[in-house]
Amino acid sequence: MKSLDGRCGLVIATLFAAACTSDFPTEAEPGRLAAAKGGSTSPAYTVADFGALLGNHSSSARAVNDAGDVVGYSAGGGFAIIGGAVTPLPGIGLLAYALSNGTPRYVTGQVASQPARWTIAGGVSSQPTILQLGSAEFGAARGVNDAGVTVGNVGAQAAVWDVAGNLVALLPAGFERGEGRDINNAGHAVLVFHVPSTVGLGARAYFRRADGALLALPALPGDVSTYANGLSEMVGDEVYVAGSSETSLEVSRGVRWTINLTTGTITDTRIRPEDSHAPGVSSAGAAAGFLDGRGTASTAFLWRGSELLLLKPPKGGKDGKTWAISPSGEFLAGEAIVGASRHAMRWTILSP
Repeated sequence: MKSLDGRCGLVIATLFAAACTSDFPTEAEPGRLAAAKGGSTSPAYTVADFGALLGNHSSSARAVNDAGDVVGYSAGGGFAIIGGAVTPLPGIGLLAYALSNGTPRYVTGQVASQPARWTIAGGVSSQPTILQLGSAEFGAARGVNDAGVTVGNVGAQAAVWDVAGNLVALLPAGFERGEGRDINNAGHAVLVFHVPSTVGLGARAYFRRADGALLALPALPGDVSTYANGLSEMVGDEVYVAGSSETSLEVSRGVRWTINLTTGTITDTRIRPEDSHAPGVSSAGAAAGFLDGRGTASTAFLWRGSELLLLKPPKGGKDGKTWAISPSGEFLAGEAIVGASRHAMRWTILSP
């Protein structure tokens, strides 16, 4: 998502500017996790602040699974929190974006601008496997399924890597760059392609079937861009995609598309009326995201049908964002400002 990508750059710069040590604690410190009830709106929730576990560095949680494990990155490096304990991810210049739901755990991201995948077993991470780049010089791995199949980008092309790391690069005619954002266990994926800058603003979201067929996810009337960020597991013959539709002034509205695989059509499109983003979606179609503060504090949310639950940070926190939701819908991962820095957060929905 272009508007999110720009913000990510600022966050990354802040994270590394704040670095003072690369050491991680090796065990969870439950007494230093903050929790707060979600108020009278059902369902209630709790929130865990992982900042203390990560040395109080600026940090962001970018993915979460059904066990409540999270991955992300901080000024101290890439991390996974597995079973409540911090597992550092080996590598220099590391960003972690995605986490699988099965065993072993797969984590994907990048190391020194190279697409990378880690395997975590028994709370111990492997060294990064650098995935094929083809003719490109840089890339990133942004989504992974339980088999280890991965999507991302190599240079200006969207990329799909199989379990062995073999590359399929994608860039349809008429686009100047692209990237894969997410992939599910059926092998379906979501991708975003950008039109040439000489044409003006514009990006196009696509759903890619496991057989390679592409289905465009159109912008809302009057908008110029669509972004697909999260993809659910299959529910019967349907799948959900979370993303956004954006105006020429870069004002976004969170969108959730429902796609029927039997007919190959979009059967439902749900839209948030606010300036918002929807980066993740559960298997039941619940979306994680945030209301964009546009210079003021953003507000994290869980969006389920007609219900929008605003998710508060711990007491004293502000500017919450959720970047991901677990397949079950029980856990959401993101960040909020606490004190002078951003902290990785995990919200737990008590009635998912």
